[in-house]
Amino acid sequence: MTSLDFGAAARSLARAAHLRDLVVPVFASPPSRRDLHRSIRRRNGSPVVSIRLGDRPRGAVLADMIEGIVVANYLEDSKADLVRSTLWLAIDGEGEEDDASTLTLRTEVAKTTPSSSPQLNAAAAAA
Repeated sequence: MTSLDFGAAARSLARAAHLRDLVVPVFASPPSRRDLHRSIRRRNGSPVVSIRLGDRPRGAVLADMIEGIVVANYLEDSKADLVRSTLWLAIDGEGEEDDASTLTLRTEVAKTTPSSSPQLNAAAAAA
């Protein structure tokens, strides 16, 4: 994974985490310790997730980024699993030509459902 890919993934994950009211950590590379693939530190209460990119598969780096968000938010059990799944979906289309529109569509579907929007319910009833 290149540093440009890392930056794009960090932006996608940050956007998805922010939309779910999660703490968005700062992503950096590499960790200060050479023997670690990832580390998390808290500086003034803000989490910093550092990940080693070199000689590692893209999936391993992305998994470390997602796990960094889970740990930064102190998530456990089913809530952690749900967030992991959601974050994987947010980066699933990464690298495709229309990546931004895919992410926007997924965001809109997640934010507005017929049962949660009186305007959509009224529009559906009128149709």
